[in-house]
Amino acid sequence: MLYRTIHKGVAAVLYAFSLLTLSVVIHSCVGQNERKMETPTLTVEAESYISNSGNIDIINEKKNVVSVQTKDNDSWLCYKINIPVTGRYNIRLYAKNSSEKQAVCWIEDNIDNIDGRVYNVSGNMLIGGKGSDYPGFVQKDGAQLAPSTHFIKLHIEKGAVIFDKLTFTMIREHESSPVISYSKTDGKDWQLVWNDEFNGLGLPDPTKWIYDTAGNAASWGNNEAQCYTIGRKENAKVENGSLAITAIKEDLEGKKYTSARLISKTAWQYGRIEVRAKLPKGRGTWPAIWMMPGGWSFKDGNWPEVGEIDILEHVGYDLNVIHASAHSKDYQWQAGNQKTGVITVPGATENFHNYILEWSSEILKVYVDDSCYFTYKNEGFGETKWPYNKPFYLILNLAIGGAWGSVKGIDDAAFPQTMYVDYVRIYQKK
Repeated sequence: MLYRTIHKGVAAVLYAFSLLTLSVVIHSCVGQNERKMETPTLTVEAESYISNSGNIDIINEKKNVVSVQTKDNDSWLCYKINIPVTGRYNIRLYAKNSSEKQAVCWIEDNIDNIDGRVYNVSGNMLIGGKGSDYPGFVQKDGAQLAPSTHFIKLHIEKGAVIFDKLTFTMIREHESSPVISYSKTDGKDWQLVWNDEFNGLGLPDPTKWIYDTAGNAASWGNNEAQCYTIGRKENAKVENGSLAITAIKEDLEGKKYTSARLISKTAWQYGRIEVRAKLPKGRGTWPAIWMMPGGWSFKDGNWPEVGEIDILEHVGYDLNVIHASAHSKDYQWQAGNQKTGVITVPGATENFHNYILEWSSEILKVYVDDSCYFTYKNEGFGETKWPYNKPFYLILNLAIGGAWGSVKGIDDAAFPQTMYVDYVRIYQKK
């Protein structure tokens, strides 16, 4: 982000029960980007699995229960189900493991499989072995499903497992988006290693996030107008299934605005970083989703030599125009030669969209939903051009003003303004 800080399943889804019962329970709730739901309960059933991988032994099968023994790590059972409502769901798999070691499952949603890619909607789900304190089911929050006929594949990587039923319980309903926003992670290649679904209530999870205020006194080297705060719900809170980072017009510590800047306590080297967010729109706002090297602080300086990866930047005077950039010693915004990409996303301030970085030792690729709009390949000329072969942590913040954000001034009447984050998910190659 134009360096806005220095100046800027198998495992779980092998849920293959011959009479797969998919319960979609819709709770009445109201929240950001949600509708009050009138239907209290809805159940969808798959009468039986319609196909399997061919390398799985069906040991026993009766009514709602199917026992299987896998032959290799690419075993699955496929069911056809109908999802009636767009929303996020809690996935619960009821299963028993008849072996000593835990079994690994995950759930693939092929939908109509029009693009040939794999939609892993659960991440790994672990079924405890004999003698473990496994409670008889495993669950994950946050899968997004749209109204459609879905072909659910229940994958199991290894083991002998008895599957009873799989339930999808709605966490909350979403407005249908004109852009498909499923997680497109290949279950064979990617695994979910870290996530925050923001399903709690109150301050952000302190085991996952740190408040960053190190650059307040220096206006973050970028003439920014906000004072970032610590542990203040007015500026950062979790409610209605989202993280809300809010900028407020108020005086604090010599600044005219308050806001929040959160950094992840974990840093990752390579992977797929996926953040689903809805952006503020007031003139003078400057939200960003970006990454800096692990252990680096504003007070350490040495920017841009250390490197910076901007997954999203948006300035309020240029609505719906999204920027992604990579900064290094040789490629940086002061010189006007940073590696960058731009895309217009209609409704970016009205609807949630997925902002995604796919990062390896060879390439950076940034997407909005399904559209890749920024690609930067490692040129092979060393650290001054490619300082990205080390762990980076994630930053979520909403700045006000600054060298870029205040180009057309700040509209005080527009405040408060909020960036909503539905979830953060980090995937890495297996």
